[in-house]
Amino acid sequence: MRAEEARKDRRRKNLIAAVVVVIVVIIAVVLGAVIANRPSGAGSAAGSGASALQKLTSIPAATLDDAAAPSPQQAPAKLDGATEIKVDGKPQVLYVGAEYCPFCAVERWALIGALSRFGTFSGITETTSSSTDVHPDTPTFSFVNAKYQSDYVSLKTVETQDREGKPLQTLEGDAAALFQKYNTGGSIPWINYGGTNATTGATVDSTAFDGKTYDQIIEGILDPNSDLGKTVLPAVNVITAQICQQNGGKPSNVCTAAGVQSASVLLKR
Repeated sequence: MRAEEARKDRRRKNLIAAVVVVIVVIIAVVLGAVIANRPSGAGSAAGSGASALQKLTSIPAATLDDAAAPSPQQAPAKLDGATEIKVDGKPQVLYVGAEYCPFCAVERWALIGALSRFGTFSGITETTSSSTDVHPDTPTFSFVNAKYQSDYVSLKTVETQDREGKPLQTLEGDAAALFQKYNTGGSIPWINYGGTNATTGATVDSTAFDGKTYDQIIEGILDPNSDLGKTVLPAVNVITAQICQQNGGKPSNVCTAAGVQSASVLLKR
C-alpha cells in the first residue's frame, strides 16, 4: 500500500515538473519573439525616454523665458510665392524626416517642446538615430505612430525611412508637392510652417547631444545655461513664435511670453 502511494506521489511530482518545464519554454519562446521583432534602437515605454518625453512636453514657462535669444539661423525662412496652408482654420506644420537621420533626431526635441505649448501628443515612441551615420545612436523620438491634438495648430508628420534606412512612410499629395517645390535638394529634416515659412536641416547644435543619454539630454535642455539649453530652448521659442504669428497669437499666455516675444523679432512676414 505504501509502495503504491509512493509511486503515485512520484508520478504527481513528475507531472508538476513537466508542466513547469513547458511553461518556462513557452515564456522563453514568447520573450524571444518579442525581442527579435522589436526595432533596433527602440527603447521600452518604461525607459528613461518616457521620463524625458514627459519633461520635454511640459517645459516650465520660466525656463523658456530665461533662454538665450535664438540666432537668425534658427528662424524659419520665408518662402517666395508660397500660400498659406490651414487645416480646419489652423496653420499646418509639416514635418518631413526619417528615423535614421541624426539631424532629424535632434530637431524633434525642439519641435516636440514647442508644439506641446499648443496641444498634446500621444503615440510618440522612443528610438535612436542610425548607428552608422554621423552623431550615431542619438536618443530621440519617432512620429510614426504619433497623434497630435490642438485648438491652435495642425500637424502632419512623415518619417520616410526607418532607423535602418528602409522605406517607412510615403510623402505624397500636397505635402510632397510642397516639399519638392521648396526643398529641391531633398534635405531633411524639413519643417514647413503654415505653408509660407520653412527650416531645412537641424536648427539646433547636434554636437551638444553627442554621447548623452535621454536623462542627460533633458537635464541639459532644462538648464538655460548648458550647451543643450543654449541651443534647444531658443529653438523652442522661435518655433513657438512662428506658430503664434500664423495663428493670430493664440493662446495668449504662450504667445505673449517673454521668450516668445524676444524670438518673434527674427521672423519675416
